[in-house]
Amino acid sequence: MARLEKKPQPELMDQTALPLADTHRALDDLDRVHRWLLGCHAVRRALIPRLDTDRLQQTVLDLGTGSGQVANGVVDCARRYGITLRIVGVDRKVSHLVYGRRQGIPQLRVVADARQLPFGDQTIDWCISNLFFHHFTHDHNRRILTEMQRVAIGGTLIVDLRRSWLARRLIDPMLRLLGVAQVALHDGQISISNAWSLDEVSQFLDGQEPVELRHRFPFRFSLVLGPAHPPRA
Repeated sequence: MARLEKKPQPELMDQTALPLADTHRALDDLDRVHRWLLGCHAVRRALIPRLDTDRLQQTVLDLGTGSGQVANGVVDCARRYGITLRIVGVDRKVSHLVYGRRQGIPQLRVVADARQLPFGDQTIDWCISNLFFHHFTHDHNRRILTEMQRVAIGGTLIVDLRRSWLARRLIDPMLRLLGVAQVALHDGQISISNAWSLDEVSQFLDGQEPVELRHRFPFRFSLVLGPAHPPRA
């Protein structure tokens, strides 16, 4: 299989020059899209059954956390099973983390590059990301996966957009129906264009056997990998 060299198109929210007011409006729009289009459903379905029910307090690292709303939804879901999750939200943009704090979403916030996480080996129970991997090249995603597995005790979960011609047709009218502003409309269209197929995702793994790689509704996929090393006793 040929190695991928796809370079994702840049999104406005990734730019450092985006005005703060536009950033906050885009984050608010994104959270609304998550609520209406089941944004945290796939993360919950893939993660919650894999949590260690014998440990009632666990730490989850959320890469590209944004406002933190999706991770907070996972916390609420885990609580119904008697599990308390402590979220460590990582984002390279301070403005995203500050917005989440102002929204009252509880998490420990860390400014960091996902390709070089400032955490020790096997110090986090689970590492997750949601709609994050389509921002990066093949090589960068390989590096991010390596870092996630390095720090994770239980495993790594990635949920992202899955390439689909139907999604490309529907994204514009859906976002307009939800009333998002121009930044979120532009970035939503770019995100769909940057989406990976499952065959392409498998190339990130360099022959590593995934615990799960499957379609998730709507127009998403979930990838679950075990830890890089055997869990600590």
